[in-house]
Amino acid sequence: METQTRSWQLAGHTRALFLNAMALFTVTVLIGILNGLDLVEFSHNQLLTHVHAGTLGWITLSVFGASLWLFSENRVLSDGELRRTKTTAMLAAVLITLYAAAFFVGSTTLRVILGTLTLLAIGAFHGWAMSARKSLEMTIPHLAMLAALTSLVIGAILGVLLGLQTAGVDISTRLFAGHPATMVIGYLLLAGMAITEWRLVPSPEPMSADKAGVVQVALLFLGGITLMLGILLDVFPLLTLNVPCEVIGVGIFLVRMRKQLAKAEWSSPGSSRLFAISALFLIANVLLLAYLIVNYADDFEAVPSWLLFALDHSVFIGVMTNALFGLIDTWSGGAEAERPWVGNVAFYGVNAGLIGFVAGLMTQSDLLKHIFAPIMGVSILVTMAVFAMRLISGGNRPVEATA
Repeated sequence: METQTRSWQLAGHTRALFLNAMALFTVTVLIGILNGLDLVEFSHNQLLTHVHAGTLGWITLSVFGASLWLFSENRVLSDGELRRTKTTAMLAAVLITLYAAAFFVGSTTLRVILGTLTLLAIGAFHGWAMSARKSLEMTIPHLAMLAALTSLVIGAILGVLLGLQTAGVDISTRLFAGHPATMVIGYLLLAGMAITEWRLVPSPEPMSADKAGVVQVALLFLGGITLMLGILLDVFPLLTLNVPCEVIGVGIFLVRMRKQLAKAEWSSPGSSRLFAISALFLIANVLLLAYLIVNYADDFEAVPSWLLFALDHSVFIGVMTNALFGLIDTWSGGAEAERPWVGNVAFYGVNAGLIGFVAGLMTQSDLLKHIFAPIMGVSILVTMAVFAMRLISGGNRPVEATA
């Protein structure tokens, strides 16, 4: 019989995923600062690196780290599962890093090969999470994360097809809109909600006792699917169906989280306010998405670039980075760790910079973008530097196994 191992033995690999994610996010942020200041005119491939080092590198590797934690806490893993989980996590980290680099070098062949391998790694991680659910009592955060990972797999498939199209294969041009829509709406919103609820609700009800939560996740997952199919198949009713799904789903989430949001320590450098503001940014994201669909559903090519950039940053930074910074802050000791002031940099610096930058995008003001892009970017870099030092020094060390 295999010996049983405490789940915190995954702590080393979870920490490695967080560190790898922050290293790739550094690339995204540096390109973003220089681009926001209009100091460098980046090529299309370099801008794609900016996007993918952020969405796959920073967000997806961090989501994988969060999933290792979420799906392994308070249970024991067999030696076999532990080996498979560690191998899957590390393969995903290596392949995603190489995939992001493939965009920088501009090789369509490398993009197709590494994109396919990355898809397989993402699929393997999704398979592990689906298997792990059988060994724990499912809650809404578990369900939301599984739905997010499922959307990630779908988005990754579309990404590989898009890479094939770029390489010359004759595939629908609607992939250019369908791929990012699936990743942003179906994947990121659900992942952000899962992390926020998990950390704000210390003792969640079993999934079977939380019908509203199940409806919330189902609506958001359905909203992502209808948006993807509406774009790919050019079916207008499916596009418009996304709006009520997203609005009602986010509304249910905010109602369910109202007590936790009201109790958030807004003046404290702790992580609760980062999770809370991540939840509030969902409102901005859904409003921007609804505006886009209502006004441009019949012609996505007419969508102004400022609206797309505002939508992307509201979810990448507002929803996901706030939630992930809160998670890494918790992992590494939070206010009790060294340099607790970094919580103020993460909360005030990042979010003031984000709001000002998005305002600059929406008003097409170069002045606002030039002021707030570096504020947001430098705040992110400072926050990650402190978090990295905590993690490297052994923040939240693994729990020793007991017989």
